[in-house]
Amino acid sequence: MIRLVDDQLLSAVLRGDAPPNDDARVFTTGCWYVRLCQAVLTATSPPGTLSGPFLDLPEPTRARAIDALLVLPDEIGLVSLRDLGPTIGHLRSRHQLNILGMEALAAATHLGAHVHLSVTSPRLEAALEAEGLPVTVG
Repeated sequence: MIRLVDDQLLSAVLRGDAPPNDDARVFTTGCWYVRLCQAVLTATSPPGTLSGPFLDLPEPTRARAIDALLVLPDEIGLVSLRDLGPTIGHLRSRHQLNILGMEALAAATHLGAHVHLSVTSPRLEAALEAEGLPVTVG
């Protein structure tokens, strides 16, 4: 089984937490990855939801987590927009989502993935369910 994780869950995995369902392959989307990079690499005070957990780590652990952020470990997959573009085009006629949601829906469709969201996203959840894809929130 493939698990598609959002930016907050990707952050947790990069910081050393076990991914959802250890025996599954973990993927994320380009938009979620970029959002996490932007938050962590341009963190300001007070820290935000995405940057705070990195800043709270002790120095050696933080350095390892940031290294993992800068060069995603091989065990974390990332599907190219080259592969997702046609799927996004087809899905756009059935679902009204922003680009972040469309990429997540297309990636989940392309991978046949179980999507894990850290917070509820009603439109994305409805689109995933309409496409017959499992989603877990929280």
